[in-house]
Amino acid sequence: MEAEIIRMVANLYRGDEKSCGVLTSGGTESIMLSCLAYREKGLARGIKHPNMVAPITAHAAFDKAAFYFGFELRKVELTKDAKADFKAMKRACDSNTVAMIASCPEFPYGSFDPLPEIAAFCKSRDIGCHADCCLGSFCNAFAEEAGFKLPYTPDFTIEGVTSISIDPHKYAFSPKGLSVVLFRDSDIRNYQFFACMKWNGGYYATTCMAGSRPGAIIASTWACMIKIGKKGYVENTRAIL
Repeated sequence: MEAEIIRMVANLYRGDEKSCGVLTSGGTESIMLSCLAYREKGLARGIKHPNMVAPITAHAAFDKAAFYFGFELRKVELTKDAKADFKAMKRACDSNTVAMIASCPEFPYGSFDPLPEIAAFCKSRDIGCHADCCLGSFCNAFAEEAGFKLPYTPDFTIEGVTSISIDPHKYAFSPKGLSVVLFRDSDIRNYQFFACMKWNGGYYATTCMAGSRPGAIIASTWACMIKIGKKGYVENTRAIL
């Protein structure tokens, strides 16, 4: 079921055969795991003091990740239309930057940050670009079919986007406590795995921050997605928006 949920969500966000992901307990954990992956990838490249760049409207989970994982989070102000200031983000980026953040949309004002521009810049610098779609989640993927025009479709068809966080417990009507963090490929995802081979109790490894997890939430989410289906989510999106 876990693999099926990840694949269904990856298909909604137009990933290809290389796209993959991890189920988490919520958007905060999804965001934190993406940050962990970028920090670890930066460290593997020899960056000893990694930083990430985000607008001031980025979810507080990025601040939490910086606190937990010890990287610098550089915040930039907004433009007059309450979107991330792309030019300011570029100025805040340096040789220690491992990722940049865009929200699609963000919580305070409901604006879509200029993800296409941010992602293109990240690709040119060979750094990560995380699209936080937790608020939009199952509305983003169905908005246009429901008759609503988005500034852009936030998904993996935008080159340079390397990870996306999506919450089925927002508008997919699954039980609270399940989110998905998608990665463009397994190379990025593998940096956030944890494994301990030196424990005298045996081999210990986890795909996310938790050890044991409640399987009922995963099963219930799968059942909701199968029951409601694409047609149902389009109708729900039309009603919500």
